[in-house]
Amino acid sequence: MKTIAYQILHYLSHLQDIDYLAAIVNSASDTELCNIINELLQSEDNEIIGSTCLFIRDLLILGSRHHNREKFIKGYPESLIVENIEQLLFSPNHFTRKQVVYTLGKACSYSSTRVLNQAFNTYRDTDPILLPRLIGEMGWLGAENFWELLDSMMNSKLYMTRWAVVHVLSEFIGDDAQVQDELFQHKLRCTEQLRQDSNILIQSEAEYEYQLLKFRSSSYNLQRAERKKKRKDLERQYKPAFCFTGISSAFTNHLHTKGLTQYSIAELEAFILDMTQASLFYN
Repeated sequence: MKTIAYQILHYLSHLQDIDYLAAIVNSASDTELCNIINELLQSEDNEIIGSTCLFIRDLLILGSRHHNREKFIKGYPESLIVENIEQLLFSPNHFTRKQVVYTLGKACSYSSTRVLNQAFNTYRDTDPILLPRLIGEMGWLGAENFWELLDSMMNSKLYMTRWAVVHVLSEFIGDDAQVQDELFQHKLRCTEQLRQDSNILIQSEAEYEYQLLKFRSSSYNLQRAERKKKRKDLERQYKPAFCFTGISSAFTNHLHTKGLTQYSIAELEAFILDMTQASLFYN
């Protein structure tokens, strides 16, 4: 008979299978299940932690359909599981940190905003490729100092930290460009500042996002064909050769390929320099 720990770690092969989730949680008491999850979270293996986090997220999101799991789900916010996940925010493994940030957000751990703020202060200038995920989940959890955190990033001496703001802004949808609501105004203010940044990579992507905002606010009354044409013209003129997302993905793949779990800012900046110079050489 397969152990509960084994079943949790192999949940990926049964993704979003509610019956599989139910079979796991119904085979143990809430206390036993919590103990098993906590033991898995204390592993030093990122894959084990990642699989456990995936199980936790889907159990909380999908498991509520099973009334006999109500007690576990209701007790989760105050459980030792949340405390263990929060501690993993300060793991030396970049990929572990990214997993647990996502888990705290999707599990709606509202009480974790305090420790997420601590993580922000720790990683603002040491792990800039983590920041969009970290800030995104803090926004999802309703962190009251969300815009103050972005201002802090824009005032950083590290250009990758400033650049991360552009990606964060592009991910936050729901603004009303026609009436230029508060969210739109915040985006406009940030992109206006970043398009004047001293770094050309930030300038280029911020200018593109700024032009998109202005276009959205002035094109709502255009015919569809005309709007489509103007949007293509805008992309042709302003879309940057390099964006934060592309650079981050390439660097993350580089870490995976090399079997690395952490990096220095010097290594990240050297990678970006090589990548941008190689592009200029081949073009």
